[in-house]
Amino acid sequence: MNRRKIAGFAFALTLAAPVGLMLGNGSATGATPPQKCGSLKGSATLSPGLTTTPKNQTVTANGTLASCAPSTKTGGSGTMHTQTVIKNASCGGLASGTTISGLKGSIKWKNGKTSGVTINAKTTSNAPTTATLTGKVTSGLFVNTAVSGKITFTLKSGQNCSPTAPVKNLTFVNKDQNGKIVPFVL
Repeated sequence: MNRRKIAGFAFALTLAAPVGLMLGNGSATGATPPQKCGSLKGSATLSPGLTTTPKNQTVTANGTLASCAPSTKTGGSGTMHTQTVIKNASCGGLASGTTISGLKGSIKWKNGKTSGVTINAKTTSNAPTTATLTGKVTSGLFVNTAVSGKITFTLKSGQNCSPTAPVKNLTFVNKDQNGKIVPFVL
């Protein structure tokens, strides 16, 4: 199986970790967004790890948001955390593109405020290592604000979807499939 397609599947799974919640290019209404962050970086783990055999996967992701403005609303930065279970996941399941819906996570801003988020993540066969994210802030700071964006991930070296080298570790950054930075906006 093509490593890029495997990465696409794994990436979509990491979005279960609302990493994507934090990236976007504008609000759904077209109004000035309440917050725009220039950087999101992090990592995710999948357990027991993706292979060609479908299995339930526990996905845990942690990310850091930086260069957020206006900083008076959030303190200028924050951290993201999520943990979810994706049922019957396998490397082949997302290689041709898929959508994962209703992923839940939270953002803790530097000033101590929080935002609960729910997102949907979609990958395609044309950009298997990039997910398009859409969602909404469900509680706390910025409640009812839309979030959207893109995130690109990279597999840890040596992971190939085999039973002896399952996909377990990923890193992610707020870039599109062409390497262009996509700010997190909500």
